[in-house]
Order: sequence, then C-alpha cells, then structure tokens
Amino acid sequence: MFKSKFYPRYLRAKGNVDYYFSQDGATPHTANSVQDWLTEKFNKKFLHKKIWPPRSPDLNPCDYYLWGYLKSKVYIPIPKILDDLKANIEREVGKIKEETLKNTFLNFQESCKMIITSEGGHIDDT
Repeated sequence: MFKSKFYPRYLRAKGNVDYYFSQDGATPHTANSVQDWLTEKFNKKFLHKKIWPPRSPDLNPCDYYLWGYLKSKVYIPIPKILDDLKANIEREVGKIKEETLKNTFLNFQESCKMIITSEGGHIDDT
C-alpha cells in the first residue's frame, strides 16, 4: 500500500521536499528491506531506525493524539462488520477540525524543541 498509494502521491505533492519521513518502531516498519527501500527513496529525508529515539510516542502526533481520539469515537455505534468500522473511521477523521490539527502539530514542534534543547535526553510532560 505504501509503494502503490502513498509514495506516488508523495511524489506529486507540492513541496514534498520540505518533509522528512519516519515510522514508528513496529516490526514491519523496521525490517531491513523496508528501511533500505525508504533510505533509497527518501535519502537524507528519511529518519532511519538507527537514529530515531526508541519508545518515543511523544514524537508522533498519531501516537499521542490521533489513535486515542479515534479509538474513543469509532466504536460509537459499535461496528458490526469491517465496512462499518471503516465508515466510522472516515466519519470521525472528517470531523477533526483544522484548528485541532494545527494545535497538535504546534505541540509536536514544541516537543521537538525541548528534545533538541535536552540533547535527546528525557523531557518532562508539560
């Protein structure tokens, strides 16, 4: 899906060279073949698993905001089949306000600044 859907869209996206790409530490994401492919395609714009801090959900807005939020919403009503779950996810993602996303990414930027200031050390929750 990544190769056939995301990557072609990424190539067509205006300003794509301004972005870095990273993945979490899930086993399918850290396989050497995946890491090699991403390094080849994104070059220095890919944050390889060797340099990404372990166990760092505070560096991933999807981990510290999106998944928890969606989980609290998509089971209302309880989906009976997979298509119901997909519809609930699409419905709830569509309801997320632009302002909420902006605030989420401002929070992310602040976290990154604190990590840089601490030279990669532990940061307290604020």
